[in-house]
Amino acid sequence: MQRRIVIAVAILIVGMTLYPPYYYPRDPTLRDPVGHGYDWLLSHGPGRVEVDLLLTQFLVVGIVGLIAYLLCAGKKH
Repeated sequence: MQRRIVIAVAILIVGMTLYPPYYYPRDPTLRDPVGHGYDWLLSHGPGRVEVDLLLTQFLVVGIVGLIAYLLCAGKKH
């Protein structure tokens, strides 16, 4: 079970890295300026990856994964 938790956490972190929270600071044509993923590859306008949000997501996934890992430590299947 612990191995599955480690794999799940790794998949989530890779997924968050591949699809980062991209932000357009001043684009009035967008209703929601956050969450445009791969637009940073194709756009020519001003935009940025929200590194603070990405690091917070990594931290939360890591903490939740660690808690789940430790809760499953004593269980034998």
